[in-house]
Amino acid sequence: MDENSFNVFVDEQQQQQSISSDSSTNKHQEQIHSSSSESSLLLSSSSNTPVSNVIDISRSAGELPAKPIRSSYPSNKDKRSFHSQWYSRFTWLEYSELTDSAYCYYCRHFSTGIILNNRQLENAFSSKQGFLSHQNTQCHKIAEINYKQYVARTKSSTNVLQVIDKSRNELVKRNREKRIKIVSTLHLCGRQMIATRGHEEGESSLNRGNFIELLRWASSTDPVALSILEDSDRNATYLSPCIQNELISLLANQIQQKISEKIKGCVFALMADESRDVSGCEQLSVVIRVIDRKVETNNDRNQYSFLFKEYFLGFVKLDQFDAETLNKEIAQLLSSLNIDLQNCIAVCFDGAAVMAGKNGGVQALRRQQYIPHAIYIHCYAHKLNLVICDVTKEVPYLSEFYSIISKIYTYFHKSSVTNEIFKLVQQRLNLEDSSSSSTTTVKKWAETRWDSRWTSIKYIIQNYKVLINSLEELADDGTERSTDARGLLLALNEPLFIVTIFIMDRLLGKIKILSDQLKSKSLDFGTAHSLISAVINQISELRNEEEFTKLYDQIIEFSDKNNIDLNNKMKERRVRKTSTRFNNCLITCTIGQREEINNKNKYRIFVFYPVIDSILIEINDRFSKTNMDILRSVSSLSPDSSKFLEIDELKALCVMLKSDIQLLNNEIQVLKPMLKQLKPKNMIDLYFEVLPFEQAFPSILSLLIGAMTIPVSSTTTERTFSKMKLIKTVARNSMSDNRLSDLSLLAIEREFCVDYEKIIDAFAIQHKNSRIMLK
Repeated sequence: MDENSFNVFVDEQQQQQSISSDSSTNKHQEQIHSSSSESSLLLSSSSNTPVSNVIDISRSAGELPAKPIRSSYPSNKDKRSFHSQWYSRFTWLEYSELTDSAYCYYCRHFSTGIILNNRQLENAFSSKQGFLSHQNTQCHKIAEINYKQYVARTKSSTNVLQVIDKSRNELVKRNREKRIKIVSTLHLCGRQMIATRGHEEGESSLNRGNFIELLRWASSTDPVALSILEDSDRNATYLSPCIQNELISLLANQIQQKISEKIKGCVFALMADESRDVSGCEQLSVVIRVIDRKVETNNDRNQYSFLFKEYFLGFVKLDQFDAETLNKEIAQLLSSLNIDLQNCIAVCFDGAAVMAGKNGGVQALRRQQYIPHAIYIHCYAHKLNLVICDVTKEVPYLSEFYSIISKIYTYFHKSSVTNEIFKLVQQRLNLEDSSSSSTTTVKKWAETRWDSRWTSIKYIIQNYKVLINSLEELADDGTERSTDARGLLLALNEPLFIVTIFIMDRLLGKIKILSDQLKSKSLDFGTAHSLISAVINQISELRNEEEFTKLYDQIIEFSDKNNIDLNNKMKERRVRKTSTRFNNCLITCTIGQREEINNKNKYRIFVFYPVIDSILIEINDRFSKTNMDILRSVSSLSPDSSKFLEIDELKALCVMLKSDIQLLNNEIQVLKPMLKQLKPKNMIDLYFEVLPFEQAFPSILSLLIGAMTIPVSSTTTERTFSKMKLIKTVARNSMSDNRLSDLSLLAIEREFCVDYEKIIDAFAIQHKNSRIMLK
């Protein structure tokens, strides 16, 4: 207790000692000096009645002084009487009509127990014996001070306990402010994917890690941050790595709880995928897709994306990779967050056998054990990537073509010398050609980033002259790099490479449009299949001689500009001999031999058409929507469908969502005439048109929500892996799996506001024997 609190406590003790005349001294004093104690409070009396028995004056400090005003008061034998004018002069004075006596209000209730003599009315104003003499005594002055302090405390509604409690509350408030500053700094580091710890965090270190350095930087202007670093006890700074992990975990838990509250009572789709982190640990990413029903109608179509929510729940460390283990881990995570699996209507995984296996995959086990009515969706973005990969099997040269593209990127990025020459040549050519002032680099051909293929091809075409000139300079430098440069020069100048790169640029450009849309959260199945059909039609329309002629004219123009002879003979390749077992056979298909392709007609027959045919076959096979009744039901909810809102098509979706088919039929009969005037363009428009009539069309609204909840792709899980690689790097590879999951959650789910006060409350509960008070 500090000095101020001690003084107040002493005053309060003094007050309590004099609350009543019966308790102004201890019991021993009352027994010995009962008569003299009472006389100490009596200033003038014509009666021998004890003060404790007088009932018409104040009985406690909580009552005001008794000051009856009469026109006349009883006179004594000397014809002297009490006068009411004395009240104004002596504010502490009170009078009893029953005993015809005057009393000191201050001394009765606030005295320290000093004994006073009786005062007579005839000596009321005597400087030696009267009221003035009593007012000047030390006993009365102390009682007056006590009274004034009592009045001040009463006005502020405080007492001893409140004063002590106020001091404690201020201490708790200061402690919480410090902890909140620590939590908010950790939250900032987590959101921005900043490493918190340093190699050496001792006080003598010049770099104690981003977390402590941020606090040190803030301490120059923030007294709370300064107090954390300088005023905290050495054993209670709460800056240790263990406390950091604990606070980060509490931050992540609060976000998970908010996600759980948003999902509660809503149908959702489950998405999961696994990837290996930098330390070689397999991490399973779990994402939930749900429709946010709080989003209201908005005429801005850019705001439609806010309707679709895909929440990241965290990473799960995998020690085993069988379907049973994955299924169990996912179920445990959802159960720990109080997410009801019965509300799951769809699961979306990639095409890996352990995830998508028909009988023993995660999707099969999950539907058998928990969600029998849910459907499995093979991620459309993964399907599209498989389409591109399978094309290489049909056209032999494409494997070599992909290798050349990848080699170009590697060659100009693995060495600073080659990269610098590329930039210098590019700057020199841009100065010569004023129409080309932009500088670009060769883009990486990535296996996992599917649209990077088209981007790589596009930038090679744009920088073709730069590449040729750079390779020519590098081919003459006489180092190991010159060998690779000469090989790449031959490959880039080959006519077949030039024709192939323009063909792939044309075809992959259209597929990239589809790829970008399939990665959108707001894409529904009706729109997705419409888009796929449109892309199929566009690619099909390219398969004719006229379209190839237009493309070949562009190739000729490009070749003339870059001094390429399209009639140049291809380099000699090893010719495969036909197996002797086919000597007496008529061969009607290819058996591995490569056709010599050296003119326009052969480019069209052996490259252009096979690539188009392969793409169309794979797309039609992998994106067929006739495989599932549910997907046909979803498509029938799209306004541009030929079977829009037909009850027979919607039955499968009704069964899955447990909707009343008869009620749905009645709602459709009423809604269809209304939609003729509203004319919604897609499923999202239809949802917002029906939303204001939720009470009238609950079944249709339920189907729309369910249809939009079903995901087209699981690309959100892929995005979480991108964050994971930014957080757990080579320099931070000792990070624990729980910390990785928590930090990833803070970095990905940025839209949630964290209540730091609740974080401190949870922290205080975990640390009941804490060295500092937080509650």
